[in-house]
Amino acid sequence: MILVYAPDEGEAQRWDVATLRIAATEAEAVERVTGLTWEEVKQGAQKGSMRALRALAWVLVKRGAPTLRYGQFDPATHELGVDYDAEERAAIREAIAASTEVSEDEREAMLAQIDAAEAELAAADEPAPKESAEESPNSASATGP
Repeated sequence: MILVYAPDEGEAQRWDVATLRIAATEAEAVERVTGLTWEEVKQGAQKGSMRALRALAWVLVKRGAPTLRYGQFDPATHELGVDYDAEERAAIREAIAASTEVSEDEREAMLAQIDAAEAELAAADEPAPKESAEESPNSASATGP
């Protein structure tokens, strides 16, 4: 699972939770502000709990801003979320395909959502086409007006 904090103002940050090293003091701080055990926080983050996501993001953002207090870190709900790496998406896809608890229409809709998300990720990873100075109608020459 990848924790995503994408503030409206500023650079988006992403942390791969599977490879993240959280110090015991950081986990204790998260437990203190959430009232949850560390295990409950991890499970809550997996399920999309805003309390768990906010606390995790806070402790990670705090690494670069040590004086940041939990009460000061109040992102909008759309600024926090989770993403999945390719291996996790493949496992989710397999679980959906094998599920007997959803109808065929629901299964197709869920798989279509995953396809759309993967296409969006692939498009975001592609470099934007570069426009040369000769091709750009708005570019000015270095020597003239």
